[in-house]
Amino acid sequence: MAQAVLFGGPGGQVSTLDVQADAATRISDLARSTVLSRPANVEQLASNLYAQRMMAGLAQAKGLASSPEARAQLQLAREKALADLYWADFDVSHQPSDEALEAYAQSTYRTMDEKALQAPARARVRHILVKAATPNARERMNELLTKAKAGSDFAQLARENSEDQGSVGRGGDIGFVAEGDGDPSFARALAVLKNPGDLSDVVETPYGYHIIRLEERRDAGKRPFDEVREGLRMQARGALIKEARAKEVQKLLAGGQANEAAINTFSSQFKPVEPR
Repeated sequence: MAQAVLFGGPGGQVSTLDVQADAATRISDLARSTVLSRPANVEQLASNLYAQRMMAGLAQAKGLASSPEARAQLQLAREKALADLYWADFDVSHQPSDEALEAYAQSTYRTMDEKALQAPARARVRHILVKAATPNARERMNELLTKAKAGSDFAQLARENSEDQGSVGRGGDIGFVAEGDGDPSFARALAVLKNPGDLSDVVETPYGYHIIRLEERRDAGKRPFDEVREGLRMQARGALIKEARAKEVQKLLAGGQANEAAINTFSSQFKPVEPR
């Protein structure tokens, strides 16, 4: 895709590539798409980069980059950027296997504190959401409810019609909801549903219009493994990659050696600040 100029002036230009590179270093993978989907955020990022580029040019013009300390800082900044690229590539090639994730998740579950696994009465639900601002939202939801009651696949109806971006890809599945949690109107409608497959009427909340389908009810008590499995697998992925990174660092350090005398001499130049 061609790179567009997002911000420009006498100090140069900031492109989409610049913003993407900056976002990749400062915003988590999970949040990045959400942040960049908002034009105001993109403008803020681009304007900040432009100001940074202007300051870099002014610093260069003043000769501020010529001191030994400045050159060391610039070299370290370059090395840090390259190291970040190395880790990104490393993580891709060291993704844990499905078997490793499952084994970690099950091991973690077996050793978890019983109190941490206690849960209130809860229900697993699917829903279809159409925002109130959508044209003919109520009429559209009534039509969808008629189709659902007639036996149409609810998950497919959700995939094709729901405006809840968090659950649409899962066929409207929002997981387990604790009894009484969330919007009061939603909670009241859910409380009426008793058996798997039961459908609510069209429910209005501040988010828009919903149709709720009960998938399962569970009593208060210890969460079974399947209820916490995905969260534990996510935890496992992070822990196993962190472990692989630690091993890689140890391998890289194996060829080096600390100069203890120089370290002690350097540290002796500084005095600890006593707390007041």
